[in-house]
Amino acid sequence: MSNSHENDGAAAGGGADAAAAAAAAAQAAGNNASLLEQGAGKETDWLPSKFRVNVAGSDQLDLDASARKLATSYAELEKTRPSGTVPATAGEYKLEVPKDAEGKELVQGVDLEDFMADPLFKGLSEKAHALGISNETMQFFVGEYLQFMPALLEANGQISSEDAAKALRAVWTDDAEFNSGLQRAARAAQGFGAEPGKPGSFDNLMAKFGNDPDFLAFAARIGAEMGEDKPINADPAAEQDWQAQVDEIRANPAYMDAKHPQHKQLSQKMEQLYQRRYGTRQQQLGASATR
Repeated sequence: MSNSHENDGAAAGGGADAAAAAAAAAQAAGNNASLLEQGAGKETDWLPSKFRVNVAGSDQLDLDASARKLATSYAELEKTRPSGTVPATAGEYKLEVPKDAEGKELVQGVDLEDFMADPLFKGLSEKAHALGISNETMQFFVGEYLQFMPALLEANGQISSEDAAKALRAVWTDDAEFNSGLQRAARAAQGFGAEPGKPGSFDNLMAKFGNDPDFLAFAARIGAEMGEDKPINADPAAEQDWQAQVDEIRANPAYMDAKHPQHKQLSQKMEQLYQRRYGTRQQQLGASATR
C-alpha cells in the first residue's frame, strides 16, 4: 500500500517537473525566437495607441479603421492652422487698396506706400510677422481698417460708453457674448498695441476708440483670430478672485476715461492683474493675453 502511495507521489512529482520543464522550454523558445519572428507584428508600431482600433471581438488591429481615425484627427488639426502665405520678412507684406467686384477701389485718396512706410504700420507688421500672420490675413484686416477708419475718426469722441454698449449689444446679444467680445477687442489692442507712451499704444487707442463700437467690433474680430490664453494659475478660487478684481476695475468709469485722474492707476492695476495670471506678453498667434 505504501509503495502505491509512493508511486503516485512520484508520478505527481514527475508531472510537476514535466510541466515546469515544458514552461521553461516554451520561455526559452520565446527568448530564442528568430529575428524574423521578433520583427513580425512590428510594422504598425508607428501608429500611436490613441489611434488604434481593433477588429470587433478580437485583439487584431483594424488597420483601415485606425487609418481613418488618424486621418480624421489630422484633418481637424489642419482646420486650426492659419491659412495663406507668411512672407519671409515683415517688410515683404504685399497689400493693396480693397476693391469691389468691378475692380474699383473702395477707398479713395489712400497712398498705400505712405501708409505702409508709416512707423505705426511697420511696428504692426513686425508683430504680425512674429505671430505668423499670413499676407492674406493682413490684407483682409488692413482693407477693413482703410474702409471704416475715416468714419471712426469723424465720429471719435461723440459716443458714450452707454451708446457704444447699446450698439454692440445689437450684435453681441447676451451678457456672455458681450463680455467675450470686449475681452477679444482688448486682447487685440494689447497684443498689437505699441509700447506705453508711444503712438498706437493701448492707452492711446482706448482714449480715441475705447467707446467706438465699430473699432471694438473690428478689434474683437482680430482678437478672435488670436485665440484664447491659458492662465498660469488654474486654481478655481484664485481665478474667481482674479475675475472679481478685473470686473471691479472695468465697472469703474475712470478705467474707460483716459482723462480721469484715476485712469492711469487703474490701467496699471489691470496690467498687473493680467501679467500675474498670464505672465509676460505672449509672442505666438493664439496666445496673446487679454489685458
